Amino acid sequence: MKLLLIDPPFKSFAGIFSLYFPLGLTYLAGAVKNAGFDCKILDMDAAEPKEGSLNYSREYEHYGSYVTAINDVEHPTWQLMRRLIIEQKPDFIGISALTTKFGSVIQTARFCREILPEVPIIVGGAHASTMPDLTASIPEVDFVLRGESDEAMPELLQAIQNGGDYSKIGSLTWKSNGKIVHNPDRAFVQNLDSLPLPDRKALLNPEHYSSEDMGIMLTSRGCPFRCSYCFHMWDRLVRYRSVGSVIAEIEQVHREFGTTQFSLKDDSFTVKRKHVIELCQAFKKLPFKITFNCTTRVDLLDDEMLAAMKDAGLAQISVGIESGSASILQQTDKDITHAQILKAAKMLNQHSIFWTGYFMIGLPTETEEDINKTIAFLRRARPYYAGIGVYNPFPRTKLFDQGVEMGLLDPQPPLEHFLRTNPKDLFFKDPKRRVLNIDHEKFQELSETASQQFHHHNSNLFNLIRRGFARRRAYMYDPALLLRDFGRGLEFLGLGSLLK
Repeated sequence: MKLLLIDPPFKSFAGIFSLYFPLGLTYLAGAVKNAGFDCKILDMDAAEPKEGSLNYSREYEHYGSYVTAINDVEHPTWQLMRRLIIEQKPDFIGISALTTKFGSVIQTARFCREILPEVPIIVGGAHASTMPDLTASIPEVDFVLRGESDEAMPELLQAIQNGGDYSKIGSLTWKSNGKIVHNPDRAFVQNLDSLPLPDRKALLNPEHYSSEDMGIMLTSRGCPFRCSYCFHMWDRLVRYRSVGSVIAEIEQVHREFGTTQFSLKDDSFTVKRKHVIELCQAFKKLPFKITFNCTTRVDLLDDEMLAAMKDAGLAQISVGIESGSASILQQTDKDITHAQILKAAKMLNQHSIFWTGYFMIGLPTETEEDINKTIAFLRRARPYYAGIGVYNPFPRTKLFDQGVEMGLLDPQPPLEHFLRTNPKDLFFKDPKRRVLNIDHEKFQELSETASQQFHHHNSNLFNLIRRGFARRRAYMYDPALLLRDFGRGLEFLGLGSLLK
């Protein structure tokens, strides 16, 4: 029997370029195939050739297009999705749910039930884990899987197929006599090596992914830190894959897709120094050269480790800076200081490592002075690339609960709210009142200033050149990446029309 896993359209609706593929769904595909089921993955953002803007400073405006598109039942992307689902003839449908695109999830479930009324619909993912009652309240949804589903999904498919007992499946939310039932949480998988490798060959439309897209992977699951804006699905526990398992996946992906550029999407890659050093040593012993990027924290870096990572092929590293205001930084519970940020920035720049710093504005108690300090801190840190975003509250986080207490957020919006609301505004009682101390017009003005300053930093010719130089090894191994990045550079310089 066949499971079709769907990642609903989002970035394609918003007109934003989509990188990579839904890694979690490829883990599920590997698990259900191991249990004897067929499985395909329909990533709707890759159902058509990848296009879209790379200027993420305009996300809010782009998301307006997304809201319009998800409500247009005749939109070409929805028409394409209907056709592709019918072609696959699935016996089960699974839908991945993230909070930002929950409106698209609702519509996807509706269309699936419309065209295949007898096929069971299962929803999982981060939003299903944080708000299982809301997710299960979608009339078309039959089952909700919370948390990790590597073991739960095969059990559920077998139970559906054989008429088994749903009450015994851990972390399952289901409906019994019209009532929503939450089974107890199941324990996390302790031995990650016991899981099948992600099944990238389950992805439909493989021609729409680059070799770099196929290189996304995990070497661990979980994060031990307590950031107040982050949902800790794994209870601040970290589990590691063995070096042998990671190398086996790299070799498989290189063999099947020619990938030499890998993106290690661990929450904080350098938490366990010994794990990093052992991986770097193993990378150097591969019979082919690779480059890789990763995400970590400024307080988890040192010169010796950075040198080892660069020697092993480190091409880019991302860290969270968050705010230039000490008081706002403290409210994030990130437990870092500006001194640590500047120390890490100096190390990264001295090693000539392409690094990205992520900032955000719009926390509930932020002031105009705080935002101006964040803009000014960009010039002190000097990352190769800087991302700026307006704080987006997510359920089951400390900052979300504080926003509810302050009267800014509605913790239980109705389903239809997700279909008509910009994803950046989902839980705000009034999107024009995001912060307590700044009125809407002034906040809009400050946000625009910040976006312009960050875009100017990123499109600066010097920064474009040093980013390109830092990726030179990736270009040597895969020249197609050079052509793609050259196009990005033209767009940043405002010359994207030349590509057309």
